[in-house]
Amino acid sequence: MNARNSEVCLLYSESDKAIANLLEDALNYYSIDIWKTKNISIGSKIISETIEALNKAKFVIVLWSNNSIKSALLKDLASEAKRNKKVLIPVLIQSVRIPGEFLDIQPANLINWDGDHENEQIVKLWRLIQDKVLKSRSKKVGFNQIITILSILLTGIGVVFTITTPEVRCLLKLQCPENLSSGATSQLPSETNSPNPIQTTPTPQSIIENPLINSTPTPIVNDKVNSTPQKETLTPKTVEVEGFIFKLQGCKRSNQNVRCDLLITNTLKDRELRLYANYPNSKSKFLDIEGLTYLAESIEIDAVKETSYATTQFIQNANVKLSVNFGEIPSQINQIQVLDIQADTLTPPKPLKSIQFRDIILSK
Repeated sequence: MNARNSEVCLLYSESDKAIANLLEDALNYYSIDIWKTKNISIGSKIISETIEALNKAKFVIVLWSNNSIKSALLKDLASEAKRNKKVLIPVLIQSVRIPGEFLDIQPANLINWDGDHENEQIVKLWRLIQDKVLKSRSKKVGFNQIITILSILLTGIGVVFTITTPEVRCLLKLQCPENLSSGATSQLPSETNSPNPIQTTPTPQSIIENPLINSTPTPIVNDKVNSTPQKETLTPKTVEVEGFIFKLQGCKRSNQNVRCDLLITNTLKDRELRLYANYPNSKSKFLDIEGLTYLAESIEIDAVKETSYATTQFIQNANVKLSVNFGEIPSQINQIQVLDIQADTLTPPKPLKSIQFRDIILSK
């Protein structure tokens, strides 16, 4: 369904698709057009379509369940809708605690709802949306009517001004001053009595030659073709924090395991760096495209594997390879939304922040 034709956008977790379909059917019963998010785990195109729908919609309905409250992406989309002053309507479909930033909005209760179109909560939703939409449409109609009236008035003023011009009045034979009438009558015979009217016709040779000269675009086409490979050149993803350069080499899947390899370079004098896998207050992790979090199982530096953390002396301008390992990753996950690496410098002690890489496609 085209997002531009819908005034209501429905956000939900993929596991709640069945109840989302029932809600769409119920609101369609009351002639309310719905745009539903699809399985947002299949790529960025669906995310861009969802954002477009949020921008166009007046209402955003969010289905809250055990799964949706864990989705960082769904919460981000709902927060974006709230910031953009959309009418946000939270709907409880399971007995869960709604995220704190949405607690100020009274939710609709559809727990154990069986799809009945005449359910009290459904009727309230319909009346709320219908009332807001009709008011918005009436404002648009009123504004368009004002624009139309102003256009008619300006056109009328232009016509009156034109008719009051002496030359136009003379041309329309409404009134001609003597100087204009004599001038007009003296000019008319000169047009009709011209002895050689054919001589005023311009020769068409130059007009025909110019288009032929301009119709040879071969050099321009070659330039565009030659520039195409340059645009497709990709550069590795790099993050620099406190003089440490983290360069992501890639993330690879093997069965249910994912391994992300990085090169770390210390650009300052020799110093120690502590890198974390899964430590109580510092955990490396990644978020999938649905916003679910997966914690690192271990890290490897110089072929030594650690499950909590590893401390290494970094020599200036020397590369050190880091591998971050994740286990029990569902087979349908083929893209990492955010990879977050946790690390501290020890000389002096200081946590490194924002070591993050985004939109990583898993290789095999």
